[in-house]
Amino acid sequence: MLKKIRGILFITILFLTVPPAAGSGENCFSILAGKGATRDGAVYFAHNEDDPLPQIVNFMKVPHLSHPAGEVVTLKNGATLPQVPETASFIWLQMPGEEFADSYMNEYGVTISSNQCQSRVKKADLTDGGIGYWLRRLMAERAHSAREAVEIGGRLVEQFGYHSSGRTYAIADTEEAWLLSVVQGRLWAAKRVPDGQVAVIANCYTIGEINLSDTANCLGTPTIISYAVRKGWYDPKVDGTFNFRKAYSAPKATHSIRNLARRWRGITVLSAKDWNLRNPLPFSFSPARKLGVPDLMALLRDHFEGSQFETPASFNHGNPHANYVKRICSDTTQYGFVAQLRRDLPVDMGAILWLAPRRPCIQPFVPVYCGIRAFPHGFARKSFDMAIASQFTADPARYTATGDLAYWSFFEQAMRIDADYANKIGAIRTRRDQVEETLMGAVPGFEKKALKLLKKDREKGQAALTRFSAIGLKELQKLNQ
Repeated sequence: MLKKIRGILFITILFLTVPPAAGSGENCFSILAGKGATRDGAVYFAHNEDDPLPQIVNFMKVPHLSHPAGEVVTLKNGATLPQVPETASFIWLQMPGEEFADSYMNEYGVTISSNQCQSRVKKADLTDGGIGYWLRRLMAERAHSAREAVEIGGRLVEQFGYHSSGRTYAIADTEEAWLLSVVQGRLWAAKRVPDGQVAVIANCYTIGEINLSDTANCLGTPTIISYAVRKGWYDPKVDGTFNFRKAYSAPKATHSIRNLARRWRGITVLSAKDWNLRNPLPFSFSPARKLGVPDLMALLRDHFEGSQFETPASFNHGNPHANYVKRICSDTTQYGFVAQLRRDLPVDMGAILWLAPRRPCIQPFVPVYCGIRAFPHGFARKSFDMAIASQFTADPARYTATGDLAYWSFFEQAMRIDADYANKIGAIRTRRDQVEETLMGAVPGFEKKALKLLKKDREKGQAALTRFSAIGLKELQKLNQ
């Protein structure tokens, strides 16, 4: 009993010492599972993207492009760099107006998203305003592997300086997964997720000890330790082994229950162990059993059911989303995905983005293949070239609901369900699960035929992948009408 009371007091203190942030979008959540931790030997990358309203999400496919000599890329704040001769095609989940919310899966299976992580750096050394939005975009355009994406990202941070407080980019391909943590200025550190383990991250740095001489598993700015020593954030004589998280994290981010609870929940569920919130959580861990895609889908839908953070059923019409301790599936969640990155198939088919727009607890995850040519009509407001050109252009009509953009049907459905969640969610789950199970059941048979087609004629194979992906995406639209 005394142990239980102490635990309750600890949680209460955390609530009192961390200021509330109503409507905050600092709620992104990511899971990376190495190929030895999954049932099918694929690398998994699951992510919920959270950002405060108003928002829209465009879903589009950007083609492989050739660029003329002399073309330059102009970053948001004015810095420029030469464009490469060719850029990869990629699936693009775009949130216009937002600088740190887009997700990508490129033609090589390299999948990228991010989680805000506040650092303790207050003033940055930047060149021409530094880099922010374009960091992940350039990685998606240029990287042939997750490791290469990390290396590209690190070079760009060192070249221009990162202009935001801090962030961790989750990056995966069919072979491995990495976390790339950047700090305001020209500092970064990256660590590979061990093949047999899983990493969970919310909105604070999770990379702890890092050995830059172990280049197979760790990368980073050569001055990452000396800078911390100079600033007084790390003393080798007192602190022992260098710990990136301890040296560079903003204390309020590290100790916030809004971050701790979600990360604790993910680790607890997947490891089947009761982790103590008062102790440091691991960078990565071994799951209780090998994971399947449905395991990560379930976690992206989680509201702390059965834990001390669960919302009483009588509260707010049973709506679990808008709470001080942010849920994994929350009021600010704009989309969720599980990237299933299989290395034993052509990337066009082997990399699948299981996508749930807006609320994962309401929507089914539907398969979108890496090799699709396009999304169905109505999943984006603009063409890909117009979309990037107007990413930060003021647009008074951007957040006006229209019947021709799929996002609004997902948005309005979430609002309807939240208003009477307890009474409506049961029927919604039944329909959701039926669609999801039907599509998952259809995948093996479809892939057997599509693989033969891909090997014989890639264009026809991609057309088949596009048609199959459209079935699930259009079913989403039907469910939300």
